[in-house]
Amino acid sequence: MSLQSCGERLELDIRPSRLVVTLLFSMHATAAVICAQLPLSLPNRLVLLLAILGSLTWNGVMFWRHTPKRLLWSAEEGWRIIDRNDTTQMLELLPQAYLGTWLVMAHFRRSGNKRYTLMLARDSCSAEGLRRLRVLLRYGTPTR
Repeated sequence: MSLQSCGERLELDIRPSRLVVTLLFSMHATAAVICAQLPLSLPNRLVLLLAILGSLTWNGVMFWRHTPKRLLWSAEEGWRIIDRNDTTQMLELLPQAYLGTWLVMAHFRRSGNKRYTLMLARDSCSAEGLRRLRVLLRYGTPTR
C-alpha cells in the first residue's frame, strides 16, 4: 500500500454481521439446552428459558440498533459515523483496538465524553474496506 492510499478517504458501508448474529444465537441456544437439563421443577425451567429468550431478543435489538450504516474517515474531517437514523456523529479515536482475523473492535469517544465501541466482523463490510480500517487502526491516521 502506498502512502498516498493511506491518506485517502475511508467510507465503509456497514451491514449487520451474520457471524455475530450466529454467535449470539449459539450462546443463547447453549444456555437454553443447559437450562433444560438442570434438576429444577418445570416452572423454574420455564422461567429461566423465558429469561434466555428475553435476553436473546434484547441483544438482537440492541445489536441492530447499534450497528451503524457507515463509518467515515478523512484527514480533513476525522472520524464520523452515520447511524441507522441517518444521524452523523463526530468521533475521536481512542488508542486501544482489537484487530483479529474475523473481528475488529475500535474504541471511540463521542460528544459528551461518551465511549463508543464499533465491532465489525469480516462480513460486516467489504474486505478492502476492512483491510484499510485495520491499517488505520494499527498504524494511526496520517496527518497532512
